[in-house]
Amino acid sequence: MAGMCRIDRSTFGLSPELLLTFGELKVLQFRFASGVEALKVAHPEGHVVLLPYQGQQIWDAVFFGRSLRMVNFFDQPEPTNDLLDSYGAFLYHCGARRMGAPGPDDDHPLHGELPGAQFDNAWLEFGTKDGRNFVSLTGVYRYTRAFGDKYTAQPTVRVFEDSCVMDVSMEITNQMSKPMEMMYMCHINFAPGDNAEIVQTAGWNSQDMEIRSSIPSHVVPTPEFLASLEELKNDPGKTRILRPEDSYDPEVVYFMKNQRSDDDGFTHMMQRHTDGTADYVSYRPEQLDHTVRWILINEDQKVNAMALPATSGPEGYTREREKGTVKTIQPGERKKLTVRVGALDSSKSAAMQAKIESLVR
Repeated sequence: MAGMCRIDRSTFGLSPELLLTFGELKVLQFRFASGVEALKVAHPEGHVVLLPYQGQQIWDAVFFGRSLRMVNFFDQPEPTNDLLDSYGAFLYHCGARRMGAPGPDDDHPLHGELPGAQFDNAWLEFGTKDGRNFVSLTGVYRYTRAFGDKYTAQPTVRVFEDSCVMDVSMEITNQMSKPMEMMYMCHINFAPGDNAEIVQTAGWNSQDMEIRSSIPSHVVPTPEFLASLEELKNDPGKTRILRPEDSYDPEVVYFMKNQRSDDDGFTHMMQRHTDGTADYVSYRPEQLDHTVRWILINEDQKVNAMALPATSGPEGYTREREKGTVKTIQPGERKKLTVRVGALDSSKSAAMQAKIESLVR
């Protein structure tokens, strides 16, 4: 069985209303007090909150009784396409023409136009894949600029009935008659756990973890911060356990290198909590050949973005173009990028840790 359910933007109200039931999955629609429309996918182990018209962000994901989302200033999304005016989603898409923190020679917004892109249409799909029930949100964003670029972006979030790991994808299609430059990042913002351990397929050394030495314009460094960066540059292993007393203020960024993949071409990364459950990210390095780690922990904001899979680095268009990391899509070409993200229970996280450790031996 499979089907599609159209969403009518004019019908969203402040009170949740049941839109769809499929197996043990239920989708409710509602509007935040700020006016932003949302879908809540109720799941046997929790729920996911999606923003169908604002970047198709995953605003929150709650599994095993805890929110996976970073601690931040915003308790609800605000109706804006300016990322910093509504920051705190669990997952948002970056790109697609430009991405990263703009440098002095850049004129693009932080992380491009996709994070808060305003979608004209969105719909739900439901069905069974390999015997597993799922519900997906998808839609199409159209970017057109005279004498510039023209493309479509179609993200999809697929929630499975029997899993707390979601399939997230972005499909970018060049609608022009000439090649188009492309930059993309899947920005996943986990809340750091007290004494949580990061488990990865890369080594804990400066060859596998290169610290970012450049300071973006939105970061104000202090002498103490610069000294801390030097220490973490020489010993990245200090970040393996996120201790409550540690401060990552204003932020620490690593460029991850030499990640190992399994026989299916996927690399894996976890933040394993003290109760045995874990936050989880998996993707194909052949699709997303750059990985950024961003850690920020202070009194106001807390995030362990342990793996931000991307097609290039995050230092803005001009710098990344100089480094040769900006990709190109040919006329009519469609590029699909996929990430698995969510949470694992204690038994599944133990099995995944064993798998990850087998890849780095």
